[in-house]
Amino acid sequence: MTDTSPILAMPYIQPSQAQKHVTHNEALSLLDVIVQLAVLSADQSAPPSTAVEGDRYLVAPNGQAAWAGQDGKIAAFVDAGWHFTTPLTGWIAQVLDTGSEVKFDGAAWAAKTYSNLPGLGIGASFDGYNRLVVSSEAVLLNHAGGGHQLKINKDTQGDTASLVFQTGYGGRAEMGIAGSDDFALKVSADGSNWVEALRVDAATGRISAGVAGWREMLTGPRSYFVDPSMGFDGNDGMSAGANAFATIAKAVDAALLVDSGGHDIIVHLADGIYALPQSLAIRRGLVGGGRLIIQGDLADPQTVVIAAVDRVIEVSDGTVLLRAVKVQNTSATSAVYVQAQGHLMVDQVTFGNAGGHLEVDGARLSLEGPCGIEGDAGFHLCLVGGARYDTNGYSVSLTETPDFQDAFCICTETSVARLSGQSFTGSATGKQYDLASNGVINSGGAVLPGDIAGTVQTGGQHL
Repeated sequence: MTDTSPILAMPYIQPSQAQKHVTHNEALSLLDVIVQLAVLSADQSAPPSTAVEGDRYLVAPNGQAAWAGQDGKIAAFVDAGWHFTTPLTGWIAQVLDTGSEVKFDGAAWAAKTYSNLPGLGIGASFDGYNRLVVSSEAVLLNHAGGGHQLKINKDTQGDTASLVFQTGYGGRAEMGIAGSDDFALKVSADGSNWVEALRVDAATGRISAGVAGWREMLTGPRSYFVDPSMGFDGNDGMSAGANAFATIAKAVDAALLVDSGGHDIIVHLADGIYALPQSLAIRRGLVGGGRLIIQGDLADPQTVVIAAVDRVIEVSDGTVLLRAVKVQNTSATSAVYVQAQGHLMVDQVTFGNAGGHLEVDGARLSLEGPCGIEGDAGFHLCLVGGARYDTNGYSVSLTETPDFQDAFCICTETSVARLSGQSFTGSATGKQYDLASNGVINSGGAVLPGDIAGTVQTGGQHL
């Protein structure tokens, strides 16, 4: 049997030893120093002048005076003198002046670290998935003299880095980058069905939203699709066929909900007959500018027919291009009506039977391509209230000899019809024009359709 213990080297009492109390007391003195080790300080290199019996310190590097050569040891003031104990690797001490805990690593004392822990629970228990759990009324993440960042990192773009807000452990809102690097905010009423309310594109910073109150801003032209036989107005209308809208009105509403960013929005109409239950009223232009284009079949415009009892379309504001369709109605009203701040452009439009084809009140109408007339009407063109009409030199072809009960062109109240350069093919019956109240027709020598000469009254001019 050895004379000392294997770990703390405390002396054993020997069987034949005299004054056994000396050995016993020496062992107790060592235990008195190291058990429940709490030192007054760990950053002093020189002994204090005011030490009292039982004071303990950890000697800082470069020990001086009575502590010279004792770096890292435990200095205890016992019997009016300093006694030193060499620590073993792994010993832990509480440092009272800093309220910290230090650990001896075999060479020096260092603040105890909490690394690679399996988990941490504060006021609660952690589990294998929630490695950090805090049960508290509040959590404060404070700065350390400046700013403060909370970082949530993910491995790849397809992973998730987000904050989830819950009610009864069921998700109600989530914000972050989930499945991509776009920042998104989504909400849920039940924790199962989620609705994305906001998305910020990581590359451009553009904001898009799927709910009212926010407008998506386009970075390029947008297309919506309408198919009366296959579509459904609950779709997003972003592709043809089964994902298309069922009605033109729904597509127009979708276009007016976004910020076009100055780009055109095209509503593509599948072949078929669109029997409108009410007039397609466009009372404001696209937010952000650009044209709203309602477009049928460019290869065969006759295959897309928009029909109504009263007016087919009314444009009160914004720029609308009606292209590659046939329009007609069954009442005495005009099929197409433009007023106020509206500007309607027509291209490859065929006009069937109608109370009137084109009526413009104080607004603008222009041809952007050749058009056709094959149905009877009270008039083909009626301009009132200072309206403006430009043909831009495009031709109009007439088939089946349409009849105009009032006149082919009615122009009154300082309205101006610029027909110079336009050509007509085919024939029609009825009066060619009716000019009154300072209306002006500039035909550039072209003869308007009709078999009855036009009339001019009260300041009207035919040039």
